[in-house]
Amino acid sequence: MIYQVHPHIRLIVCDMAGTTVNEGGIVYKTLVQTIKRFGLEIGDNEIKYWYGVNKTEVLKYFLNRSGEDDTKLPEMLTDFKTNLKKNYFEDKTISLINPKLPHLFNTLRERGIKIALNSGFSVDIQEALIDNLEMRSFIDGYISSESVPQGRPEPFMIQELMKRFNIDDPNQVIKLGDSVNDILEGKNAKCFKSIGVLSGAERKQNLLDAGADMILNSVMDLM
Repeated sequence: MIYQVHPHIRLIVCDMAGTTVNEGGIVYKTLVQTIKRFGLEIGDNEIKYWYGVNKTEVLKYFLNRSGEDDTKLPEMLTDFKTNLKKNYFEDKTISLINPKLPHLFNTLRERGIKIALNSGFSVDIQEALIDNLEMRSFIDGYISSESVPQGRPEPFMIQELMKRFNIDDPNQVIKLGDSVNDILEGKNAKCFKSIGVLSGAERKQNLLDAGADMILNSVMDLM
């Protein structure tokens, strides 16, 4: 276990979709559908460059690239959130990445390590996921990119979590996620380790190229 090897670790920051939550890539399929529904162009594989990024920033980029201003952005966001909630919660397509995840996180917490979730989702989607999967019982905190000046790959979410837990040294923090932007976020925050997992959509080589210090098949391999 990482704690046994590095007992100075005080905080592990985990991504949600693809890392702690199994949702089958629905968030990115829904994003693409929204972009196309509003008549904007997007290449077949273009969305992969936006894994882990604040979803508002993604929609705004494609609007602006098409030469449009932001007036359609609120409508696009509503469309995206409505369809994502339907796909997630009405169709019941989500689950924990592993049913033993609560045990893993609580074991780490018993050893004094805080567990926090961060996400490119809006606050309402993030909290709906946490509540739907009853995650509050095995985490210590969470943050959305909506709550900081910029989301991934900028380090602001990790830095805000460090403040909340009174941690001054990023060398006491591990970042874990399934996207290139997760790894870059950890690097930009100067975390002790930025660990990639293969339970999401990203390939191992891409995570390594982004600077991942370690690759695990899933978060469960922390044990």
